[in-house]
Amino acid sequence: MKKLTAIVLIISILTAFMAVSVFADEAVHEYVGTKKCKMCHKDVHASWLETKHADAFELLSAEEKKDEKCVACHTTGIDKKGKLIEGASCEACHGAGSDYKSPKIMSRKKWAADPEKHKKMAIEAGLIYPDTTICVKCHTKEGNDNFREFDIKKALGTSHPPLKKGK
Repeated sequence: MKKLTAIVLIISILTAFMAVSVFADEAVHEYVGTKKCKMCHKDVHASWLETKHADAFELLSAEEKKDEKCVACHTTGIDKKGKLIEGASCEACHGAGSDYKSPKIMSRKKWAADPEKHKKMAIEAGLIYPDTTICVKCHTKEGNDNFREFDIKKALGTSHPPLKKGK
């Protein structure tokens, strides 16, 4: 009986260790905030500031700012300092940028030299090229008392203009 208990205990410990190892390999991307994105994408940042996405959190009432369903779509997330990133900023659509913002990936010279390679690296590091599936995570009628109908395909590109080649 003692041998069986010991074997079960060892198997349990090994299983737990293997599970931790599997999850440790998964990248945990952190939000960096718009200042980091703005450093290289000034024109895109400036046009985003003119959209409702930039002020999405301010559109909420005091009561809605306490409702996690509302806050989930009207903010981007929490940065590594624990500060709430208000508004639907760059990373709300493009994914948390802690890993893909690296100069190893985002260098203009490197992108110009081999754009497909660096695009692949950026995607592997968490960059999302948004399409309507990203939009409908927030822009959905379900659970949204303030939803207004709109054409999601026409809305693409209205959060900021597409990047020009080389930017």
